[in-house]
Formats: sequence, C-alpha cells, structure tokens
Amino acid sequence: MLILNHPLITPLKIIYADSKETITHSLSRDFLLLCCKDFQETLNLAQFCSQNNLDYAAFITSIKEALFLVNLNARFLLCVNLEFAQKVQKLAESYLFDTKILLCLKENDWKNQEDKLEYIALCGIDGVIFADF
Repeated sequence: MLILNHPLITPLKIIYADSKETITHSLSRDFLLLCCKDFQETLNLAQFCSQNNLDYAAFITSIKEALFLVNLNARFLLCVNLEFAQKVQKLAESYLFDTKILLCLKENDWKNQEDKLEYIALCGIDGVIFADF
C-alpha cells in the first residue's frame, strides 16, 4: 500500500493545476494535481498531460470520470470516500488499470488518520495521500 505525503515519509510538493501554464511550469518531481472548475476542463488538461507524458493525479466523483482519466493515463485517482474508493478499486483490479487509487486522509490530523491505515489496507485500496485538499 502506498502512503504519500506522510510527515515521516518524503513530503510531496503538491501543485494544484488548473491551466496548461501551471503544468508547464511544474517540475517532474512535483505532484501534479488537476483541479478544475468542471470535469471537461480536467479532461482537457489530462489530455495535455497524456500527450506530453506527464504524470498527474485528479479527484474523481464518478465511475465515468475514473474511466476517462484512466484512458488518459492518470497516475493517481483521488477519492475522498472509502466506499467509493472501494468501487473504483474493484474496477481497477477487473480492468487492470495502470492508475493507482488513493484515498485522501486529512494531513492536519495525521496521527488519528494513521489508525485507519490497517483497515484501508485490508479494504484493498492502492494507497492513501495525507493532505488537506
């Protein structure tokens, strides 16, 4: 199970990208998170990242969004709800997604959130990311 952005593990420099300009000014070691006002804008940026072989992550709220982003080579799909993450994870296993499914955990409460890691791992989720989105 991946554990990203935990204080005891190398912290990430999360870049919130809502434009091609932000993406082009990011570094390859940055954690590029697409965060647009609507899903069509996210798809446009995802397509740009895919065409330029850039790793990126995006929040998802539906299976449809997950399927489009997987086909645009997203490296990570972020979920805020464990139940939804489990549904997406099941699809990821059935269709052998290269994309990893991450559950978001609150960074400012990481000590309490750590207690959930074992349960999340037993649920089969690819990983977690500690951040206050």
